[in-house]
Amino acid sequence: MTDASGINRKQLLQIVVVSLGVFLSSLDVSLNVALPDISEHFGSAPETTYLMIIFYLGTTVGLQLCMGRAGDIYGLRKIFLMGLIAYTLSMIAIGIAQSIEFAIGFRVLQAVGNAALLTISPALITSFVQPNFRGRALGVMGGIGSMGMIVGTLLSGLALEYLSWNWIFLGRLPICLIAISGGVFILREKLVEDSKISPNLKTFDLGGALLIFVTLVTFVLFLKLVTASGLFAVNTLFTLIVSLIGGWIFYRRQKDADDPLLNLNIMRNTVLLGGFCSNLFLYMGSFVNLFILPYYVSLLLQASAFQLGVLLFLNAVFTSMFSPIGGFLADRFGAGLIATSGMLITALTLLSYLMLFSDSSILALAIRMTLVGIGIGLFQSSNLSLVMGQMRQDSLGAGGAISSMSRNLGAVTAVTMLGWLFTSIYSSGSPGVQILNVISTTGSISSFMTAFYTSYFLAVFITILGFISSFVAWRSSVRIIS
Repeated sequence: MTDASGINRKQLLQIVVVSLGVFLSSLDVSLNVALPDISEHFGSAPETTYLMIIFYLGTTVGLQLCMGRAGDIYGLRKIFLMGLIAYTLSMIAIGIAQSIEFAIGFRVLQAVGNAALLTISPALITSFVQPNFRGRALGVMGGIGSMGMIVGTLLSGLALEYLSWNWIFLGRLPICLIAISGGVFILREKLVEDSKISPNLKTFDLGGALLIFVTLVTFVLFLKLVTASGLFAVNTLFTLIVSLIGGWIFYRRQKDADDPLLNLNIMRNTVLLGGFCSNLFLYMGSFVNLFILPYYVSLLLQASAFQLGVLLFLNAVFTSMFSPIGGFLADRFGAGLIATSGMLITALTLLSYLMLFSDSSILALAIRMTLVGIGIGLFQSSNLSLVMGQMRQDSLGAGGAISSMSRNLGAVTAVTMLGWLFTSIYSSGSPGVQILNVISTTGSISSFMTAFYTSYFLAVFITILGFISSFVAWRSSVRIIS
């Protein structure tokens, strides 16, 4: 890793420092486990506590494009450090919160930091590594980031068992301080000089930033309202109209602006467009394993919480392991080929879930979760390398934003729409049986499996679209090289 074609030890330290930002973001998966305890602590209704997730996701998605542009104008390192500081301050504030409203408010500040970390991290790494080592460097980042999901899940369980929910946030403080120290003393301005543009030459489109924020936040809210109030409810349709109007105005503004927030011409690049769509479809399809499979395992197979934890652990571990491997293979054989292969593995494995039954074994699931982890790991580092390789040095922040937005939009859409589809099909098939009592009647079991198969069939269809998108991006990149 220290030869002329790779990186030196100092650069390796810089990669680790930047990767800590993604690691911190991934730790937030632990909040899902703590929601009941937070509700009990504050005496708040579950739907109020759930706003900690809704506001966080909406703000993160809405700000990513803005953070990417700000990094390209004012310097990637500055925005990265700003994100770390905002994230750290919010962790402390939430951990000592005296009311649920206070905690929700500072979750918005955390989302500001999270948006900066997810967007700027791949841009920073791309800015200081050799192109022929980009896949491996981004793979290391992805691997460390995926480890955050594992660590977050384990530590949240320990915190809730022996301490309190506050320590899910306060316990991250040492990692935050290490990341900030590394950002100050290891990430020098020299690393990002080439990607830094003088503010005198470029301006930040504040109006465009507000428009894209409103557009994306209202879109996330629309997805949530569909599941809560129905598609044709007045509030749902109003939110959709606001999002569409905001998106149209943003498009017209960016098309006519001399210095737009997003250069729409980059979307004519089929490599970038294919990379964006395949990333979106991968996370839309694969996320069924995180919010539908647990019901199948716990309620239908009657597996223990430990067994469910092992299944989710396998998925996260193999994603973390194969992200660096995918980056290495991308550098050797081409990012497009490896990304397409990873997407194919994921799609075929999700297809195999349609062969599960109401009495399938945990081993059968463990094999599938392992293969999905391998496919995602191979895809995420190689696809990111493919996208970042298409960006100019002065637009790396935009590349990071495109990749992060596609991933988060895919996850949010999957959780809301596929989750709604699953519960709707089950409820219509067994209107008198709650899902927690699914094994009480033969009919409810049949309804559950119908909902399960339908959801996974749609997930397979979505990942096939992702495979096609990834294939288009791969072949387009080959034509550009040749």
